[in-house]
Amino acid sequence: MVDDNMQTNNQNATNNKHRNRRVYKRRGRWLWVVLLFIAVAVTVTVLVAATRKTGPVTTTSSTFTARRDNLTITVTEGGSIRAHKSIQYKCQVERRGGDVTILSVVPAGTYITQEDVNNGKMLVELDSSALKDRLTQERISLASDQENVTSAEEAYHIQQLQNESDIADGKLKVKFALMDFQKYLGETVAYKFVEDVNAVLNSQVDILPLLDDPNLGGGASQELKRLTDSITLAESKLKRAEDTLDWTIKLLEKQYVSATEKQANELEAQSLTIQKEQAEVNLELFKRYDFPKQVEQLLSNYVEAGRQLERTYAECRSRMAQAQARLSMTKSRFQEQDEQVRELVQQIEYCTIKAKAPGLVVYGTGGEADFFRAMRGRGGMGSGIVAEGEVVSEGQVIVSMPDTASMVAEIGVHETEVDKVRSGQPATIVMDAFPDKVLQGEVLEVAPLPDEQRGWMNPDLKVYKTLVKIDGTHDFLRSRMSCKVQILVNRFEEVIVVPIQVVSNRSGKKVCFVTTSQGPQERVVKTGAFNDTFVQVVEGLQQGEEVLLNPPLFSETTGAVGFQQQQPLPERRTEQGQADTEAQSRPGGQTERRAGGGLGRSPDMSAEKPQEGGESPGPTGPPQGRQFQMTDEMIDRMLTGMKKLNPEKAQELEKLRKDDPEKFKTELAEFMKSMRGTMRQGRNRTGGQGPSDTESR
Repeated sequence: MVDDNMQTNNQNATNNKHRNRRVYKRRGRWLWVVLLFIAVAVTVTVLVAATRKTGPVTTTSSTFTARRDNLTITVTEGGSIRAHKSIQYKCQVERRGGDVTILSVVPAGTYITQEDVNNGKMLVELDSSALKDRLTQERISLASDQENVTSAEEAYHIQQLQNESDIADGKLKVKFALMDFQKYLGETVAYKFVEDVNAVLNSQVDILPLLDDPNLGGGASQELKRLTDSITLAESKLKRAEDTLDWTIKLLEKQYVSATEKQANELEAQSLTIQKEQAEVNLELFKRYDFPKQVEQLLSNYVEAGRQLERTYAECRSRMAQAQARLSMTKSRFQEQDEQVRELVQQIEYCTIKAKAPGLVVYGTGGEADFFRAMRGRGGMGSGIVAEGEVVSEGQVIVSMPDTASMVAEIGVHETEVDKVRSGQPATIVMDAFPDKVLQGEVLEVAPLPDEQRGWMNPDLKVYKTLVKIDGTHDFLRSRMSCKVQILVNRFEEVIVVPIQVVSNRSGKKVCFVTTSQGPQERVVKTGAFNDTFVQVVEGLQQGEEVLLNPPLFSETTGAVGFQQQQPLPERRTEQGQADTEAQSRPGGQTERRAGGGLGRSPDMSAEKPQEGGESPGPTGPPQGRQFQMTDEMIDRMLTGMKKLNPEKAQELEKLRKDDPEKFKTELAEFMKSMRGTMRQGRNRTGGQGPSDTESR
C-alpha cells in the first residue's frame, strides 16, 4: 500500500511538473515578447534612481559651438544637356493599316546650307505607296458622293416648286368656296359668318332668322322671292276662280248657264287651291330645310378649304424638311469624304520632309516619348532607329537641327524640393565628362505639372521638368551629355547655425542641450531654414554657447522614459568621401545634396520642408550613438501585453498613469523587474531554454 501511494504521488508530481511546464511554455511566449522592454525598463529604473540620488547626468559627449555663419540652401539634381532651341523634323504620318518606313534619309552630320533650304533639299522620304493606293479608292468614293449631292440638290429644287403649286391650288379653293358662300347669302350676311367662323360653327347659330334680314341677297334671296311670288300668284288665281264660281252659281239659278259650266268652275277653284297650298308648302320646306342646308354646306366648304390649305402648308414643310435633310446628309458625307481625301493628300506630302533652315543634321532616337506614345495608343511602336528601311512612329523625331549657340540643362526636380525652385535662381552646372569645368547659369522655367513619362512607370515618383540656361557658348558641350546641376535656393548671411542633429523634438517642442557648469541643460529653441548639415536657430540660443552633438534622450522636464549611453560621435562619410565634421567647419555651412536623398541629413528633416526663409520643423531624428528612448507608444504596447498576463495590475497602472505619472514610472519599473525575475525562474525550471526551444520539444 505504501508503495502504491508513493507511486501515485510520484505520478502526480510528474503530471504537475508537466502541467507547470506547459503553463510556463504558454506564459513564456508572451513573456519573451516583452523581454526586451523589461530589460530596458529595468535599466531605465536604475538610471532614474541614480539620477535622483546623484543629480543631473554628466557627459563627456562632443560639443559644438553655436556660431554666426552663412547658411546656403541648394537643390542638386542630375540631368542632361540639350539645345534650348532646335528645329525638330517629326514623323507626321499616321499609321493607317500599315507601317511607315524610311525610304531615304540624309546622313547624320550633314550640314544644311541656306542654299539647300532655298532649293528645297529633301531630308527624309517616307514610303507613301499604301497612302497613294488608298487615295485612289477614296477619290472614287468622293465622285460618287458628289453625284449624290447633285441629285439631292435637284430633288430639293423640285420639291420647292411642287410646294408652291400645292399652296397656290389650296388658296384658290379657299377663295372659290368663299365666293360661293357670298353668292348664296350676299356679301354682307356672308361676312358675318366669315368674320368668326369658329364661333359660328361652335355656337350652332339659328339660320332661319336670316330670311328676315333685309341685307339677305344672292341666290337665297332670289329663291325666297320666287317661292313667295308663287304663293301670291296662286292666291290671285284662286281668288279669281272663286269669284267666277260665285257668278256661275247665280247665273245657274237664273238658268243662264248650264250645270256643266258650274262644275268646270268648281274644278278650277279646287285646282288653284291645291296650287296655293303647294306653293305654301314649298316655301315652308325652303325655310326649314333647303335654306339652312345650303348655308351650312357652303360654309363647310369654305372652312374645309381653309383647313386643306393649312394641311398643304404642313405637308409642304414636311416634304421640304425631308428634302433638306437628304441634301444635308449627302453634303455632309461628301464633306467627310473630301476631308479624308485632303488628309490623305496631306499625309502623302508629310512623307517628304524638306529642310526649313540651315543647321547640322542630328538623328532622333526612339526614346521614352515614343514608347509611352505607343503604349497609350497614340501611334505605332517603331524601332526608334533612324535608317533606311526602318519603321518610324507618328510624332517620332527623325531629324533635329539644334542651335548650339544656346544650350540648357534639363533636370527633374523631386516634388519635395520643387517648391524651392524659382525662375531666375542662379545655378552651377558640372558635366560628368568634364568635372573640372564649372559652368554658370540660371533657372529658366519649372514645369507646373509632374513629368508624365516618369510617373507612368512609377506613379509614386513625382518629378517636375526644369530647364536651366547655361551662360556663354562652349564648344565642348554636346547634346544629351550627362550633367549635375546645383541651384542656389537661398543664402542667409550671418545667422546662428548648429548641426541638424543637435536639435530634437520633445513634447512637440524643439530643444537642444547646452553645456553648463551643472551639466547639460535643456533649451527650447525656434529653428528656421536648414540644409543637409546645418539648421538656423532663430531664438533660444546665443552665439558661442556649447551644445551637445549627441544630446541625451532623458530629462525630467520632458517626461519621456529613456536613457543614453554617451559615446563619441561617429563620422558619417559623404559621397565625396569627406567626413561631416569636415563639413561642419566648411565656410558658409554649405553642403551638397543629390537627388534621391540628403547627405548627412537627420532622418526626420526630410519629412517636412520649410518655405524659403520660413521656420523649419527642425530635426527630430535620434542623435548618433548607442541610445534608446521609451516613447508613449511603446509604453502603451507594454500595457497592452500586460493586460493578457495580469489584467488587474495593468488596470492599476493605467489609473496610476493618469493620477501620478512619476509614481507610475516607478511602479512600472518595479513590476517589469519582478516580471524579469519570473522569466529567469521560468528559464531555470526549463533548463535555461527560451520559448523557441520549449516549443520545439
